[in-house]
Amino acid sequence: MANFTFLNLDEETRKLMLDEINSDISNGKLYLSNRLNQNGKDNYQNYLLESVENGDEETFTNLLIQSSNFNDTEIVQGKSKKVPSNAASLLCQSEFNRYYIRAICLRAMNQNQDEVKIYRGRESSWTRPESEVLIGTSLNATDLLEDLRNSIGISPQLFPEINSGLTIKI
Repeated sequence: MANFTFLNLDEETRKLMLDEINSDISNGKLYLSNRLNQNGKDNYQNYLLESVENGDEETFTNLLIQSSNFNDTEIVQGKSKKVPSNAASLLCQSEFNRYYIRAICLRAMNQNQDEVKIYRGRESSWTRPESEVLIGTSLNATDLLEDLRNSIGISPQLFPEINSGLTIKI
């Protein structure tokens, strides 16, 4: 899976990402995938914080796959299924991107900008037409931030599926 290009990932964005993560931790809202085993749940927070401080979504993925952090199987629609081999990458890319988007919304608001713009942050061999049509469109930063803060572990209402490869810029 290709990596993201985060156009506004700098020290200011990282600080805001950390603030958002720490807020979720303090409020008991940090998303922990059911695919994570107890070891993964114990390590997840530290790996996420380390990746935001010193790396990116690839760093996060590498930390999470370095030891046994995932269940072998999961229950889907009442049936046991093997956890996909790309589970770490899917989780890490989506959650890193989610906090990046939240931080960019905050940056825009801090700069008195009402809107943020969608762009393709990760190339894909197959793109959804409904995602492609959104590239270049603008979203209200305040509304998007609120939506992402309230849609922990589920797809947000205002943004395409978080694993679409789309992200935002100021």
